[in-house]
Amino acid sequence: MGGEGLGLHGLLTLPHVAVAIVTYWITATVYHFLTAPKLPAGVPCMGYGTGWIGGIRNFFAVTKSKEWVVAGYHQYNRNDQAFVLPPTLGMPPEIVIPKSQMAWMFDLPDEIASASEPHYDMLNGDWAFLDPIILKDPYHEHVIHKNMIRNLKTIIPGLKDEIPRVVIDVFGTNTENWIKLDVMDSFSKIIPRLSNFPIVGSPLCHNPDFNKAASGFTMDIVRMQIMVVVTPKAIQPLTSALLSLSNRYHFRQASCFTLPIIKQRIADLQKKDAGHPDYTTWTEPQDFFTWTYRTAQSENRPEEMQPDRIALRTMGILFASHTTVMTIYDSIINILHAGQHTIRLLREESHRILREEGGNYTRQGLSRMHRLDSAIREAQRKSPIGLTLSARKIVARKGVTAPNGVHFPYGTLLSCPWMPIAGDETIYDNAGEYDAFRYSRPMEEYEGLGEEEKKEVDLLRIKQKALVTTSFEHLQFGHGRHACPGRFLAAHELKIILSYLLLHYDFKPLAGGPKILWVIRYHVPLPVQIETRRRKAVWTPEDE
Repeated sequence: MGGEGLGLHGLLTLPHVAVAIVTYWITATVYHFLTAPKLPAGVPCMGYGTGWIGGIRNFFAVTKSKEWVVAGYHQYNRNDQAFVLPPTLGMPPEIVIPKSQMAWMFDLPDEIASASEPHYDMLNGDWAFLDPIILKDPYHEHVIHKNMIRNLKTIIPGLKDEIPRVVIDVFGTNTENWIKLDVMDSFSKIIPRLSNFPIVGSPLCHNPDFNKAASGFTMDIVRMQIMVVVTPKAIQPLTSALLSLSNRYHFRQASCFTLPIIKQRIADLQKKDAGHPDYTTWTEPQDFFTWTYRTAQSENRPEEMQPDRIALRTMGILFASHTTVMTIYDSIINILHAGQHTIRLLREESHRILREEGGNYTRQGLSRMHRLDSAIREAQRKSPIGLTLSARKIVARKGVTAPNGVHFPYGTLLSCPWMPIAGDETIYDNAGEYDAFRYSRPMEEYEGLGEEEKKEVDLLRIKQKALVTTSFEHLQFGHGRHACPGRFLAAHELKIILSYLLLHYDFKPLAGGPKILWVIRYHVPLPVQIETRRRKAVWTPEDE
Protein backbone atom coordinates (compact mmCIF):
# COMPACT_ATOMS: atom_id res chain seq x y z
CA MET A 1 0.00 0.00 0.00
CA GLY A 2 2.75 2.41 1.04
CA GLY A 3 4.80 1.55 -2.01
CA GLU A 4 1.82 2.07 -4.31
CA GLY A 5 1.19 5.44 -2.69
CA LEU A 6 4.77 6.51 -3.17
CA GLY A 7 4.57 5.40 -6.80
CA LEU A 8 1.47 7.52 -7.40
CA HIS A 9 2.99 10.57 -5.77
CA GLY A 10 6.11 9.98 -7.77
CA LEU A 11 4.09 10.35 -10.98
CA LEU A 12 2.64 13.70 -9.89
CA THR A 13 5.84 15.65 -10.37
CA LEU A 14 5.96 18.98 -12.19
CA PRO A 15 7.80 17.56 -15.23
CA HIS A 16 5.27 14.70 -15.58
CA VAL A 17 2.32 17.09 -15.28
CA ALA A 18 3.91 19.44 -17.82
CA VAL A 19 4.48 16.56 -20.27
CA ALA A 20 0.86 15.46 -19.84
CA ILE A 21 -0.43 18.98 -20.52
CA VAL A 22 1.78 19.48 -23.58
CA THR A 23 0.84 16.03 -24.93
CA TYR A 24 -2.83 16.82 -24.51
CA TRP A 25 -2.43 20.22 -26.18
CA ILE A 26 -0.66 18.73 -29.20
CA THR A 27 -3.13 15.84 -29.49
CA ALA A 28 -6.10 18.19 -29.25
CA THR A 29 -4.55 20.51 -31.83
CA VAL A 30 -3.94 17.69 -34.31
CA TYR A 31 -7.46 16.33 -33.73
CA HIS A 32 -9.14 19.66 -34.36
CA PHE A 33 -6.95 20.25 -37.40
CA LEU A 34 -7.95 16.89 -38.88
CA THR A 35 -11.66 17.41 -38.14
CA ALA A 36 -11.84 21.07 -39.21
CA PRO A 37 -14.21 21.95 -42.08
CA LYS A 38 -12.69 21.92 -45.53
CA LEU A 39 -11.69 25.21 -47.09
CA PRO A 40 -13.21 26.34 -50.41
CA ALA A 41 -11.62 24.74 -53.45
CA GLY A 42 -9.54 27.01 -55.63
CA VAL A 43 -8.73 29.60 -52.95
CA PRO A 44 -4.97 29.90 -52.34
CA CYS A 45 -3.81 29.52 -48.75
CA MET A 46 -1.09 31.56 -47.06
CA GLY A 47 1.12 30.21 -44.30
CA TYR A 48 3.13 27.01 -44.13
CA GLY A 49 0.81 24.90 -46.24
CA THR A 50 -2.41 22.91 -45.88
CA GLY A 51 -0.92 19.57 -44.82
CA TRP A 52 -1.02 18.42 -41.22
CA ILE A 53 2.58 19.46 -40.52
CA GLY A 54 1.97 22.86 -42.11
CA GLY A 55 -1.27 23.13 -40.14
CA ILE A 56 0.51 22.61 -36.84
CA ARG A 57 3.17 25.18 -37.80
CA ASN A 58 0.40 27.63 -38.75
CA PHE A 59 -1.29 27.00 -35.40
CA PHE A 60 1.72 28.15 -33.40
CA ALA A 61 2.81 31.00 -35.72
CA VAL A 62 1.35 33.74 -33.52
CA THR A 63 3.42 36.57 -35.05
CA LYS A 64 3.19 35.59 -38.73
CA SER A 65 -0.35 36.71 -39.59
CA LYS A 66 0.71 40.26 -40.52
CA GLU A 67 3.29 38.92 -42.98
CA TRP A 68 0.73 36.54 -44.49
CA VAL A 69 -2.01 39.15 -44.81
CA VAL A 70 0.27 41.69 -46.48
CA ALA A 71 1.66 39.07 -48.88
CA GLY A 72 -1.80 37.72 -49.67
CA TYR A 73 -3.14 41.20 -50.30
CA HIS A 74 -0.43 42.08 -52.81
CA GLN A 75 -0.30 38.66 -54.46
CA TYR A 76 -4.02 37.88 -54.62
CA ASN A 77 -6.37 40.65 -53.44
CA ARG A 78 -4.89 43.25 -55.76
CA ASN A 79 -5.50 40.77 -58.58
CA ASP A 80 -9.17 40.38 -57.54
CA GLN A 81 -8.62 37.04 -55.83
CA ALA A 82 -9.42 35.94 -52.29
CA PHE A 83 -6.92 34.06 -50.14
CA VAL A 84 -7.05 31.97 -46.97
CA LEU A 85 -5.54 33.24 -43.74
CA PRO A 86 -4.82 29.95 -41.94
CA PRO A 87 -6.03 29.14 -38.42
CA THR A 88 -3.61 30.25 -35.73
CA LEU A 89 -3.75 29.52 -32.00
CA GLY A 90 -7.47 28.90 -31.86
CA MET A 91 -8.44 31.57 -34.41
CA PRO A 92 -10.46 30.12 -37.30
CA PRO A 93 -9.34 30.34 -40.92
CA GLU A 94 -10.52 33.45 -42.77
CA ILE A 95 -11.20 33.95 -46.44
CA VAL A 96 -9.82 37.45 -47.05
CA ILE A 97 -11.69 38.92 -50.00
CA PRO A 98 -10.49 41.62 -52.44
CA LYS A 99 -12.05 45.08 -52.65
CA SER A 100 -13.82 44.04 -55.84
CA GLN A 101 -15.95 41.58 -53.83
CA MET A 102 -16.69 43.79 -50.81
CA ALA A 103 -19.88 45.32 -52.22
CA TRP A 104 -21.19 41.80 -52.86
CA MET A 105 -20.32 40.65 -49.33
CA PHE A 106 -21.76 43.70 -47.55
CA ASP A 107 -24.99 43.36 -49.55
CA LEU A 108 -25.56 39.72 -48.60
CA PRO A 109 -28.68 39.33 -46.41
CA ASP A 110 -28.18 38.38 -42.76
CA GLU A 111 -29.70 34.95 -43.29
CA ILE A 112 -26.85 34.16 -45.71
CA ALA A 113 -23.88 36.03 -44.21
CA SER A 114 -24.12 36.98 -40.55
CA ALA A 115 -22.27 39.91 -38.99
CA SER A 116 -23.24 38.90 -35.44
CA GLU A 117 -22.02 35.28 -35.61
CA PRO A 118 -18.31 36.20 -35.93
CA HIS A 119 -18.66 38.47 -32.89
CA TYR A 120 -20.42 35.67 -31.05
CA ASP A 121 -17.61 33.25 -31.79
CA MET A 122 -14.79 35.71 -31.13
CA LEU A 123 -16.23 36.95 -27.82
CA ASN A 124 -17.27 33.48 -26.64
CA GLY A 125 -20.93 34.44 -26.69
CA ASP A 126 -22.11 31.33 -24.85
CA TRP A 127 -20.46 32.61 -21.69
CA ALA A 128 -18.99 36.12 -21.90
CA PHE A 129 -22.20 38.12 -21.52
CA LEU A 130 -23.85 35.51 -19.24
CA ASP A 131 -26.80 35.00 -21.60
CA PRO A 132 -26.19 33.87 -25.21
CA ILE A 133 -29.08 36.05 -26.44
CA ILE A 134 -27.01 39.21 -25.86
CA LEU A 135 -24.82 38.46 -28.88
CA LYS A 136 -27.15 36.09 -30.73
CA ASP A 137 -29.61 38.97 -31.03
CA PRO A 138 -27.64 42.20 -30.42
CA TYR A 139 -30.74 44.26 -29.75
CA HIS A 140 -28.69 46.82 -27.79
CA GLU A 141 -26.95 47.79 -31.04
CA HIS A 142 -30.34 48.28 -32.67
CA VAL A 143 -31.40 50.53 -29.78
CA ILE A 144 -28.27 52.68 -30.14
CA HIS A 145 -28.77 52.88 -33.90
CA LYS A 146 -32.33 54.16 -33.47
CA ASN A 147 -31.71 56.61 -30.64
CA MET A 148 -28.14 57.84 -30.38
CA ILE A 149 -27.86 60.28 -33.29
CA ARG A 150 -31.09 62.15 -32.56
CA ASN A 151 -30.04 62.62 -28.93
CA LEU A 152 -26.51 63.90 -29.58
CA LYS A 153 -27.64 67.52 -29.15
CA THR A 154 -28.52 66.84 -25.52
CA ILE A 155 -25.59 64.47 -24.87
CA ILE A 156 -22.78 66.77 -26.06
CA PRO A 157 -23.42 69.61 -23.55
CA GLY A 158 -23.30 67.01 -20.78
CA LEU A 159 -20.01 65.62 -22.08
CA LYS A 160 -18.61 69.16 -22.04
CA ASP A 161 -19.16 69.23 -18.28
CA GLU A 162 -18.02 65.64 -17.67
CA ILE A 163 -14.73 65.71 -19.55
CA PRO A 164 -12.89 68.34 -17.46
CA ARG A 165 -13.79 66.50 -14.26
CA VAL A 166 -12.62 63.13 -15.55
CA VAL A 167 -9.48 64.41 -17.29
CA ILE A 168 -8.34 66.36 -14.23
CA ASP A 169 -8.71 63.25 -12.08
CA VAL A 170 -6.13 61.50 -14.28
CA PHE A 171 -3.93 64.26 -15.74
CA GLY A 172 -3.92 66.41 -12.63
CA THR A 173 -3.75 70.16 -12.02
CA ASN A 174 -0.01 70.65 -11.47
CA THR A 175 1.13 73.66 -13.52
CA GLU A 176 4.73 73.63 -12.30
CA ASN A 177 6.03 70.08 -12.61
CA TRP A 178 5.93 67.63 -15.49
CA ILE A 179 4.35 64.27 -14.71
CA LYS A 180 4.74 60.96 -16.52
CA LEU A 181 1.64 59.01 -17.50
CA ASP A 182 1.15 55.68 -19.23
CA VAL A 183 -1.11 56.38 -22.22
CA MET A 184 -3.14 53.17 -22.19
CA ASP A 185 -3.57 53.15 -18.43
CA SER A 186 -4.64 56.81 -18.38
CA PHE A 187 -7.27 56.56 -21.08
CA SER A 188 -8.52 53.24 -19.72
CA LYS A 189 -9.56 55.31 -16.69
CA ILE A 190 -11.00 58.20 -18.69
CA ILE A 191 -12.96 56.64 -21.56
CA PRO A 192 -15.16 54.15 -19.64
CA ARG A 193 -16.26 56.87 -17.22
CA LEU A 194 -17.20 59.18 -20.08
CA SER A 195 -18.93 56.41 -22.03
CA ASN A 196 -21.05 55.69 -18.97
CA PHE A 197 -22.52 59.21 -19.02
CA PRO A 198 -24.81 58.95 -22.10
CA ILE A 199 -25.64 55.31 -21.33
CA VAL A 200 -26.57 55.31 -17.64
CA GLY A 201 -26.76 59.05 -17.00
CA SER A 202 -25.90 61.13 -13.98
CA PRO A 203 -25.33 60.59 -11.06
CA LEU A 204 -24.64 56.88 -11.66
CA CYS A 205 -21.83 57.65 -14.12
CA HIS A 206 -19.96 59.35 -11.24
CA ASN A 207 -20.21 56.37 -8.90
CA PRO A 208 -16.71 54.88 -8.52
CA ASP A 209 -18.04 51.49 -7.42
CA PHE A 210 -20.27 51.22 -10.48
CA ASN A 211 -17.47 52.35 -12.80
CA LYS A 212 -15.12 49.80 -11.23
CA ALA A 213 -17.66 46.99 -11.71
CA ALA A 214 -18.37 47.99 -15.33
CA SER A 215 -14.65 48.17 -16.16
CA GLY A 216 -14.11 44.84 -14.42
CA PHE A 217 -16.81 43.24 -16.56
CA THR A 218 -15.14 44.57 -19.71
CA MET A 219 -11.74 43.23 -18.67
CA ASP A 220 -13.34 39.87 -17.82
CA ILE A 221 -14.53 39.57 -21.42
CA VAL A 222 -11.13 40.51 -22.85
CA ARG A 223 -9.42 38.04 -20.51
CA MET A 224 -11.86 35.28 -21.42
CA GLN A 225 -11.36 35.93 -25.13
CA ILE A 226 -7.58 35.53 -24.76
CA MET A 227 -7.76 32.46 -22.54
CA VAL A 228 -10.31 30.62 -24.65
CA VAL A 229 -8.31 31.20 -27.84
CA VAL A 230 -5.34 29.32 -26.36
CA THR A 231 -7.48 26.56 -24.84
CA PRO A 232 -8.17 23.32 -26.77
CA LYS A 233 -11.83 23.12 -27.78
CA ALA A 234 -12.45 19.98 -25.76
CA ILE A 235 -12.03 21.87 -22.49
CA GLN A 236 -13.25 25.31 -23.60
CA PRO A 237 -16.67 24.85 -21.91
CA LEU A 238 -14.96 24.12 -18.59
CA THR A 239 -12.52 27.01 -19.01
CA SER A 240 -15.34 29.36 -19.99
CA ALA A 241 -17.52 28.30 -17.07
CA LEU A 242 -14.72 28.99 -14.61
CA LEU A 243 -13.74 32.31 -16.17
CA SER A 244 -17.37 33.48 -16.34
CA LEU A 245 -17.56 33.43 -12.54
CA SER A 246 -15.72 36.75 -12.58
CA ASN A 247 -18.15 38.11 -15.21
CA ARG A 248 -21.08 37.14 -12.99
CA TYR A 249 -19.47 38.73 -9.97
CA HIS A 250 -18.92 42.07 -11.72
CA PHE A 251 -22.38 42.00 -13.29
CA ARG A 252 -23.96 41.43 -9.89
CA GLN A 253 -21.96 44.36 -8.54
CA ALA A 254 -23.02 46.61 -11.42
CA SER A 255 -26.67 45.50 -11.31
CA CYS A 256 -26.88 46.52 -7.65
CA PHE A 257 -26.74 50.06 -9.05
CA THR A 258 -28.54 49.69 -12.40
CA LEU A 259 -31.50 47.47 -11.49
CA PRO A 260 -33.11 49.84 -8.95
CA ILE A 261 -32.85 52.70 -11.46
CA ILE A 262 -34.22 50.58 -14.31
CA LYS A 263 -37.15 49.33 -12.24
CA GLN A 264 -38.00 52.86 -11.11
CA ARG A 265 -37.66 54.13 -14.69
CA ILE A 266 -40.05 51.49 -16.00
CA ALA A 267 -42.55 52.36 -13.26
CA ASP A 268 -42.27 56.05 -14.16
CA LEU A 269 -42.74 55.38 -17.88
CA GLN A 270 -45.75 53.19 -17.21
CA LYS A 271 -47.34 55.86 -15.03
CA LYS A 272 -46.75 58.45 -17.73
CA ASP A 273 -48.32 56.15 -20.32
CA ALA A 274 -51.32 55.62 -18.01
CA GLY A 275 -51.88 59.38 -17.76
CA HIS A 276 -50.99 59.65 -14.07
CA PRO A 277 -51.55 63.31 -13.04
CA ASP A 278 -48.14 63.52 -11.35
CA TYR A 279 -46.42 62.74 -14.67
CA THR A 280 -48.09 65.21 -17.03
CA THR A 281 -45.03 67.49 -16.96
CA TRP A 282 -42.44 64.78 -16.28
CA THR A 283 -39.65 64.62 -18.88
CA GLU A 284 -38.28 61.20 -19.72
CA PRO A 285 -34.51 60.95 -19.07
CA GLN A 286 -32.73 60.26 -22.33
CA ASP A 287 -30.40 57.36 -21.63
CA PHE A 288 -30.03 53.73 -22.63
CA PHE A 289 -32.60 52.58 -20.05
CA THR A 290 -35.36 54.74 -21.53
CA TRP A 291 -34.28 54.10 -25.12
CA THR A 292 -34.38 50.34 -24.68
CA TYR A 293 -37.78 50.30 -22.99
CA ARG A 294 -39.38 52.67 -25.51
CA THR A 295 -37.86 50.94 -28.54
CA ALA A 296 -38.91 47.48 -27.34
CA GLN A 297 -42.36 48.83 -26.49
CA SER A 298 -42.86 50.26 -29.99
CA GLU A 299 -41.61 47.04 -31.62
CA ASN A 300 -43.59 44.64 -29.41
CA ARG A 301 -40.51 43.09 -27.83
CA PRO A 302 -41.71 42.49 -24.24
CA GLU A 303 -38.69 40.31 -23.41
CA GLU A 304 -36.45 43.34 -24.03
CA MET A 305 -38.49 45.45 -21.59
CA GLN A 306 -37.53 43.32 -18.58
CA PRO A 307 -35.22 44.96 -16.00
CA ASP A 308 -32.69 42.09 -15.92
CA ARG A 309 -32.41 42.07 -19.71
CA ILE A 310 -31.93 45.85 -19.87
CA ALA A 311 -29.26 45.65 -17.15
CA LEU A 312 -27.37 42.97 -19.09
CA ARG A 313 -27.71 44.84 -22.39
CA THR A 314 -26.24 47.87 -20.65
CA MET A 315 -23.06 45.93 -19.93
CA GLY A 316 -22.88 44.95 -23.59
CA ILE A 317 -22.94 48.61 -24.62
CA LEU A 318 -20.37 49.67 -22.03
CA PHE A 319 -18.04 46.88 -23.21
CA ALA A 320 -17.71 48.67 -26.55
CA SER A 321 -15.78 51.51 -24.90
CA HIS A 322 -12.57 49.45 -25.04
CA THR A 323 -12.28 50.14 -28.79
CA THR A 324 -12.53 53.88 -28.12
CA VAL A 325 -9.62 53.53 -25.69
CA MET A 326 -7.55 51.99 -28.48
CA THR A 327 -8.45 54.81 -30.87
CA ILE A 328 -7.47 57.63 -28.50
CA TYR A 329 -4.30 55.73 -27.53
CA ASP A 330 -3.23 55.64 -31.18
CA SER A 331 -4.40 59.23 -31.79
CA ILE A 332 -2.52 60.94 -28.96
CA ILE A 333 0.70 59.01 -29.68
CA ASN A 334 0.62 59.86 -33.39
CA ILE A 335 -0.27 63.52 -32.74
CA LEU A 336 2.50 64.03 -30.19
CA HIS A 337 5.03 62.28 -32.42
CA ALA A 338 3.99 64.47 -35.37
CA GLY A 339 5.47 67.49 -33.60
CA GLN A 340 4.70 71.01 -32.45
CA HIS A 341 3.52 72.31 -35.84
CA THR A 342 0.75 69.70 -35.95
CA ILE A 343 -0.18 70.38 -32.31
CA ARG A 344 -0.33 74.14 -32.96
CA LEU A 345 -2.67 73.74 -35.93
CA LEU A 346 -4.97 71.48 -33.92
CA ARG A 347 -4.96 73.94 -31.03
CA GLU A 348 -5.70 76.86 -33.34
CA GLU A 349 -8.71 75.08 -34.82
CA SER A 350 -10.12 74.16 -31.40
CA HIS A 351 -9.59 77.68 -30.04
CA ARG A 352 -11.19 79.31 -33.09
CA ILE A 353 -14.26 77.09 -33.21
CA LEU A 354 -14.86 77.26 -29.47
CA ARG A 355 -14.74 81.05 -29.70
CA GLU A 356 -17.24 80.98 -32.57
CA GLU A 357 -19.53 78.70 -30.52
CA GLY A 358 -19.49 80.94 -27.46
CA GLY A 359 -16.96 78.82 -25.60
CA ASN A 360 -19.11 75.69 -25.80
CA TYR A 361 -18.61 72.33 -27.45
CA THR A 362 -21.61 71.93 -29.75
CA ARG A 363 -22.53 69.35 -32.35
CA GLN A 364 -22.22 71.98 -35.09
CA GLY A 365 -18.85 73.15 -33.82
CA LEU A 366 -17.44 69.65 -33.45
CA SER A 367 -18.53 68.85 -37.01
CA ARG A 368 -16.37 71.79 -38.17
CA MET A 369 -13.24 70.54 -36.39
CA HIS A 370 -11.97 69.07 -39.65
CA ARG A 371 -8.31 68.93 -38.61
CA LEU A 372 -8.99 67.01 -35.41
CA ASP A 373 -11.39 64.73 -37.28
CA SER A 374 -8.67 64.04 -39.84
CA ALA A 375 -5.98 63.49 -37.19
CA ILE A 376 -8.08 60.78 -35.52
CA ARG A 377 -9.02 59.07 -38.78
CA GLU A 378 -5.40 59.14 -39.91
CA ALA A 379 -4.36 57.50 -36.63
CA GLN A 380 -6.88 54.73 -37.33
CA ARG A 381 -5.32 54.27 -40.76
CA LYS A 382 -1.72 54.42 -39.56
CA SER A 383 -2.35 52.13 -36.56
CA PRO A 384 -5.19 49.81 -37.62
CA ILE A 385 -6.86 47.89 -34.82
CA GLY A 386 -6.82 44.59 -36.72
CA LEU A 387 -5.29 42.98 -39.79
CA THR A 388 -8.75 42.10 -41.08
CA LEU A 389 -12.15 43.54 -40.16
CA SER A 390 -15.86 43.42 -41.05
CA ALA A 391 -16.10 39.64 -40.85
CA ARG A 392 -19.15 37.77 -42.11
CA LYS A 393 -19.91 34.12 -41.37
CA ILE A 394 -21.77 32.12 -43.99
CA VAL A 395 -24.86 30.77 -42.22
CA ALA A 396 -26.83 29.59 -45.27
CA ARG A 397 -26.78 25.77 -45.14
CA LYS A 398 -26.08 25.53 -48.85
CA GLY A 399 -23.34 28.15 -48.68
CA VAL A 400 -23.03 31.02 -51.12
CA THR A 401 -21.27 31.55 -54.44
CA ALA A 402 -19.26 34.71 -55.13
CA PRO A 403 -19.60 36.61 -58.42
CA ASN A 404 -16.38 35.00 -59.69
CA GLY A 405 -17.85 31.51 -59.22
CA VAL A 406 -16.02 30.51 -56.03
CA HIS A 407 -18.35 28.69 -53.64
CA PHE A 408 -18.08 29.39 -49.92
CA PRO A 409 -19.65 26.58 -47.86
CA TYR A 410 -21.62 26.89 -44.64
CA GLY A 411 -19.46 28.11 -41.75
CA THR A 412 -16.91 29.94 -43.92
CA LEU A 413 -15.61 33.17 -42.40
CA LEU A 414 -15.14 36.04 -44.85
CA SER A 415 -13.24 39.21 -43.96
CA CYS A 416 -11.73 42.37 -45.46
CA PRO A 417 -7.98 43.19 -45.55
CA TRP A 418 -8.11 46.41 -43.48
CA MET A 419 -4.44 46.72 -42.52
CA PRO A 420 -3.01 46.25 -46.07
CA ILE A 421 -5.62 48.63 -47.53
CA ALA A 422 -4.74 51.24 -44.91
CA GLY A 423 -1.08 51.04 -45.95
CA ASP A 424 -1.57 50.75 -49.72
CA GLU A 425 0.68 53.23 -51.56
CA THR A 426 -1.61 53.10 -54.60
CA ILE A 427 -4.43 54.49 -52.45
CA TYR A 428 -2.53 56.88 -50.14
CA ASP A 429 0.46 59.09 -50.92
CA ASN A 430 3.23 58.39 -48.42
CA ALA A 431 1.11 55.69 -46.83
CA GLY A 432 3.83 54.85 -44.33
CA GLU A 433 3.76 58.36 -42.84
CA TYR A 434 1.29 59.85 -40.38
CA ASP A 435 -0.20 62.91 -42.12
CA ALA A 436 -2.57 64.41 -39.55
CA PHE A 437 -4.33 66.61 -42.10
CA ARG A 438 -4.55 64.11 -44.95
CA TYR A 439 -8.37 64.26 -44.95
CA SER A 440 -8.95 67.84 -43.76
CA ARG A 441 -6.76 69.53 -46.36
CA PRO A 442 -9.32 69.20 -49.20
CA MET A 443 -12.10 70.59 -46.96
CA GLU A 444 -10.01 73.59 -45.88
CA GLU A 445 -9.10 74.26 -49.51
CA TYR A 446 -12.79 74.09 -50.41
CA GLU A 447 -13.75 76.52 -47.64
CA GLY A 448 -11.17 78.98 -48.98
CA LEU A 449 -12.78 79.09 -52.44
CA GLY A 450 -15.21 81.70 -53.71
CA GLU A 451 -18.88 80.84 -54.14
CA GLU A 452 -18.58 80.31 -57.89
CA GLU A 453 -15.47 78.16 -57.51
CA LYS A 454 -17.22 75.98 -54.93
CA LYS A 455 -19.86 75.04 -57.51
CA GLU A 456 -17.17 73.23 -59.49
CA VAL A 457 -16.10 71.03 -56.56
CA ASP A 458 -17.62 67.68 -55.57
CA LEU A 459 -18.34 68.50 -51.91
CA LEU A 460 -19.92 65.11 -51.24
CA ARG A 461 -16.68 63.38 -52.17
CA ILE A 462 -14.77 65.57 -49.71
CA LYS A 463 -17.29 64.89 -46.93
CA GLN A 464 -16.88 61.15 -47.46
CA LYS A 465 -13.43 61.45 -45.87
CA ALA A 466 -14.93 62.27 -42.47
CA LEU A 467 -14.09 60.10 -39.45
CA VAL A 468 -17.59 58.61 -39.13
CA THR A 469 -18.05 57.94 -42.86
CA THR A 470 -17.30 54.31 -43.61
CA SER A 471 -16.13 52.93 -46.94
CA PHE A 472 -14.14 50.07 -48.44
CA GLU A 473 -11.03 52.14 -47.61
CA HIS A 474 -12.11 53.06 -44.07
CA LEU A 475 -13.22 49.96 -42.19
CA GLN A 476 -12.30 50.78 -38.59
CA PHE A 477 -16.02 51.21 -37.75
CA GLY A 478 -17.13 48.48 -40.13
CA HIS A 479 -19.23 49.29 -43.18
CA GLY A 480 -22.73 48.92 -44.51
CA ARG A 481 -25.86 48.32 -42.45
CA HIS A 482 -23.84 46.76 -39.63
CA ALA A 483 -21.38 49.64 -39.22
CA CYS A 484 -20.80 50.61 -35.59
CA PRO A 485 -23.91 52.55 -34.46
CA GLY A 486 -21.99 54.26 -31.65
CA ARG A 487 -19.33 55.80 -33.90
CA PHE A 488 -21.03 59.22 -33.95
CA LEU A 489 -20.89 59.52 -30.16
CA ALA A 490 -17.36 58.09 -30.09
CA ALA A 491 -16.18 60.66 -32.65
CA HIS A 492 -17.58 63.61 -30.67
CA GLU A 493 -16.22 62.19 -27.42
CA LEU A 494 -12.74 61.77 -28.89
CA LYS A 495 -12.72 65.29 -30.33
CA ILE A 496 -13.79 66.92 -27.06
CA ILE A 497 -11.19 65.00 -25.04
CA LEU A 498 -8.31 65.74 -27.43
CA SER A 499 -9.37 69.37 -27.87
CA TYR A 500 -9.56 69.85 -24.10
CA LEU A 501 -6.18 68.21 -23.54
CA LEU A 502 -4.43 70.27 -26.23
CA LEU A 503 -5.86 73.56 -24.95
CA HIS A 504 -5.32 72.92 -21.24
CA TYR A 505 -2.13 70.82 -21.13
CA ASP A 506 1.39 71.02 -22.53
CA PHE A 507 3.20 67.90 -23.70
CA LYS A 508 6.85 67.12 -24.16
CA PRO A 509 7.85 65.82 -27.62
CA LEU A 510 7.40 62.08 -27.94
CA ALA A 511 10.60 60.41 -29.06
CA GLY A 512 10.12 57.56 -31.50
CA GLY A 513 7.00 56.73 -33.43
CA PRO A 514 4.16 54.45 -32.39
CA LYS A 515 5.28 50.86 -31.98
CA ILE A 516 2.81 48.22 -33.10
CA LEU A 517 2.98 44.62 -31.94
CA TRP A 518 0.83 42.21 -33.93
CA VAL A 519 -0.22 39.06 -32.11
CA ILE A 520 -2.25 36.67 -34.27
CA ARG A 521 -4.55 39.18 -36.06
CA TYR A 522 -4.70 42.02 -33.58
CA HIS A 523 -2.81 45.18 -32.73
CA VAL A 524 -1.56 44.89 -29.15
CA PRO A 525 -0.86 48.27 -27.52
CA LEU A 526 2.59 48.56 -25.99
CA PRO A 527 3.31 50.69 -22.91
CA VAL A 528 4.04 54.30 -23.90
CA GLN A 529 4.72 57.09 -21.43
CA ILE A 530 4.05 60.77 -22.09
CA GLU A 531 5.16 63.80 -20.07
CA THR A 532 2.59 66.50 -19.45
CA ARG A 533 1.60 69.34 -17.15
CA ARG A 534 -1.46 71.55 -16.94
CA ARG A 535 -1.20 75.01 -18.49
CA LYS A 536 -1.64 78.02 -16.23
CA ALA A 537 -4.07 79.44 -18.78
CA VAL A 538 -5.99 78.05 -21.73
CA TRP A 539 -3.95 78.11 -24.95
CA THR A 540 -4.45 81.06 -27.29
CA PRO A 541 -2.74 81.88 -30.62
CA GLU A 542 -0.82 84.66 -28.85
CA ASP A 543 1.03 82.00 -26.83
CA GLU A 544 3.06 80.96 -29.86
